[in-house]
Amino acid sequence: MDRPTIRDIASVANVSPTAVSFVLNSKPGVSEATRERVLAVAKQMGWTPNAAARALSASKANAVGLVIARPETSLSSERFFFGLLVGIQARLKRDNMDLVLQISNNISEEIETYRTWWGQRRVDGVVVVDPRLDDPRPAALEDLGMPAVFVGEPVEGFSCVVGNDEGMITDIAKHLASQGAKRIGYLTGLASLVHTQRRQRALTRFGLQHGIDIIVSSETDYSEQSGISETNRLLDARRPLDAIIFDNEILALGGAQAINAHGLQIGKDILTASCEDSPICRVLTPPMTAAAREPALLGEHAAQLLLSVFDGEEPKIFAENVPKIIERPSSTRQRTGA
Repeated sequence: MDRPTIRDIASVANVSPTAVSFVLNSKPGVSEATRERVLAVAKQMGWTPNAAARALSASKANAVGLVIARPETSLSSERFFFGLLVGIQARLKRDNMDLVLQISNNISEEIETYRTWWGQRRVDGVVVVDPRLDDPRPAALEDLGMPAVFVGEPVEGFSCVVGNDEGMITDIAKHLASQGAKRIGYLTGLASLVHTQRRQRALTRFGLQHGIDIIVSSETDYSEQSGISETNRLLDARRPLDAIIFDNEILALGGAQAINAHGLQIGKDILTASCEDSPICRVLTPPMTAAAREPALLGEHAAQLLLSVFDGEEPKIFAENVPKIIERPSSTRQRTGA
């Protein structure tokens, strides 16, 4: 019989994997009743401590890890992850903790990094970004007994910082519709990300409710070049679009170039908006409408939740507000001819 994992024990004892990890590693933060129940279940299931892991668990790294499994081309200029890093580090600094960052090519590499970090006791826990469909990371983290906070979507058994992607993209669509848009294109990022799916469903639902055609692009890697190529594809369709929503400001930068190359005037012939704001949106000609998200604040909230996990608190959800839509000339027809 395979050696039972922390996740197995948690399931039988009806507690979180983090609580099991605390009990088996003799850490505070759980009630005496929970401790006794977990130990009884562990004994019944034949669990025995791994000597090397037990020795490592006595030390504290005073560090939090973050792995970003995204193409490097999409990270070089994107404001979101820089702001997120700044927010996480700002909160950790107050507790004299460090942030360890790793860029990975895929989810398998990300999970292997978690195993390495945990085995070498390089971090005390991790902030996890980009929740995905059929995401293997929650199960892997539970098996390790590694404290974690997810950013973006609710994940059962973990503390999470949750954004309101449906509300954001619906507000953008409402604004474009108020300016006369009847056929809106949506240039997405990675289709496997849960927030991409949520945005797409919300936009489709809005279109059905208000008689507006929604055309979704193929998946992109968030790079400027993919913004150019996918915008070209949308613009070359038989029926012309009168508005495009871009998943981030890098795609918007590529999209603006493609629109100009087609001889179209942004804000007059076609309206545009981005789901992420940055200086890029403000310096484009004309400046581009965008959602004013606060990634640094998101990072601070994620770090605070992870610190509460270290203190033994139960998993909790922190819901972010719907970001304000900053209207600029790229989507306000009446201002274009001024």
